[in-house]
Amino acid sequence: MRRLRQPRPRLPIPRWVNLVVGIAAFAYLLYAPLVSPSYSNTQMAMVCVYAVAGLGLHLLTGMTGLISLGHGFFFAVGAYTAAILSGTQGWPVPVSFVVAAALGWLLGFLFGLPALRLSPLALSQVTLALALITPSLIKRLDFMTNGSAGLSVDVGDPPAWSGLDKDQWILYICLLIALVAYLVTLALSRGRTGRAMKGLRDNLPVATTLGVRATTTKSFVFATSAAFAAVGGVLYTLVIQYVGADAFGLTFAIALITVIVVGGLGSVPGVILGAVFVVFVPSWASEVSPSASGLIYGVALVVFMFVLPGGVIGVLRAIGHPVVSRFHARRSTAQPPVPQEQEAGRR
Repeated sequence: MRRLRQPRPRLPIPRWVNLVVGIAAFAYLLYAPLVSPSYSNTQMAMVCVYAVAGLGLHLLTGMTGLISLGHGFFFAVGAYTAAILSGTQGWPVPVSFVVAAALGWLLGFLFGLPALRLSPLALSQVTLALALITPSLIKRLDFMTNGSAGLSVDVGDPPAWSGLDKDQWILYICLLIALVAYLVTLALSRGRTGRAMKGLRDNLPVATTLGVRATTTKSFVFATSAAFAAVGGVLYTLVIQYVGADAFGLTFAIALITVIVVGGLGSVPGVILGAVFVVFVPSWASEVSPSASGLIYGVALVVFMFVLPGGVIGVLRAIGHPVVSRFHARRSTAQPPVPQEQEAGRR
């Protein structure tokens, strides 16, 4: 157990192996919607929904070290934007994505400017309050949101040229958006912005001494994570085809936190694993007891925060490191030694 708790670096897997695995996964995702039943396609689409929102929270919490329990608000902004624009007004779905992302980014930036001057504990309390008031706020704005009754959404049938059923078409849209969000997250995490975020998370005084603008960086990251959540909300509307105020309360906020904690804080692939956990495990547990999903979230958070802080990715790395190290050791010993004459000639 102690070995599983120790933080581990990324596995030294050759690049060609990652490429082969990526191509195989991409081919499977292209083929699976065509042969899977409608219910399975809907579940996979919900994995994409949680993955997109979780990737945004990964940037804020996993990379920058700021805890937000209020991203359900920005998720709701995206969901209702799509419901109103594409469902009620008949606007094209791509327009809803653009408007929701821009609106989520703007609201996240405006909210983050004053909130990010608070201590991490105070920020978590403020965002918790935002999560608690979100359902009531939606119901108050009944002239747009239809109050407690919510909004039913029909975005129309897929294009005739696609030859796809509606659930297949929606899943392909979700997969495309999730792939774009994944690549954007990787680019931000591995670039200059990623180094600044890690610096603010690990050692704020040193990062500011080295020239990192703490307030500007935090505001940008908070706004970007809010935009991710809003885009996830648009996907949610496409998949569920209904939005209601009670879906975006504290339980949803805990589900988003579960995504990044179970997968592994600071791990981009871990977000995908966390999204799979949040969608499938409570679904299986509800077959035993309808109230088991909340218990699953609570137990998972406790176990992965205190017992396995590296998440599923940390467990896989702890198991895989001895295997990969042993493989590299055998490979190095299997190679014949280079004669001294050849070594001298190379020099």
